[in-house]
Amino acid sequence: MKSAHQKYEHFVNWVQNDMKKDRFHVNRKVFSVVFWCLILPSILLLVVYVLRKYQFIGSVRYADLLIYLPPFAFTIYSLWPTLRDTPKVFKKGGMNAILEESLKEVEWRENTVIRLTGDLNLTAKEWRMISFHLRSEVQRMRQQNWYMSILAAVVLFFMFQFLDVGSSVDVVVEPTNSNLVKFWVDQFAQWSIQVFSLGLFSTLFYLSGLQFQRHFDRYLVCIERILIEEKN
Repeated sequence: MKSAHQKYEHFVNWVQNDMKKDRFHVNRKVFSVVFWCLILPSILLLVVYVLRKYQFIGSVRYADLLIYLPPFAFTIYSLWPTLRDTPKVFKKGGMNAILEESLKEVEWRENTVIRLTGDLNLTAKEWRMISFHLRSEVQRMRQQNWYMSILAAVVLFFMFQFLDVGSSVDVVVEPTNSNLVKFWVDQFAQWSIQVFSLGLFSTLFYLSGLQFQRHFDRYLVCIERILIEEKN
């Protein structure tokens, strides 16, 4: 049992090192977004404010355009590959674009399988053991993601209720016949915003958890691919 634990630990360490490469690219993209959309506009706003305060320049007529230019330029730069390939997608069709993405995924699996079998010299029995543990972890993460999403939704709901109670006035005014419809509309609008916010937050929380499951599912498919080769 100790040997099986060590084999799975070696596999987990290999996956962590392999995911560091993707995490590096993701972190670089996040830093680029923060820099071009937040840091650089803040610096430009501060420079314009200092220059105007010490009367080096007069009123800047297009100051808003200067501040919004870096985020807009970065957005165009980020969307340029998608915009460039849009005519190809319409020409080939949506199904062909999905198939091309599937080919890229298959290529990643084959390369990962080659690196896995080269770095981890394991038997078919040990690969089946790793597949069993990894499948159990994916199932556990899926259930945990559901539970945490529901718990986050419940906590957010009670926060909304607490804010409503804290912001309510001491004297409750009963609606009369003249303003009864307006009272219902205001209540419906308030509840609609809360329900929309609650649903949006829960959805984003759940989708963020799915990203981790997706990574584990990809490596699980690679292990199943190795087991198919071992059978043949």
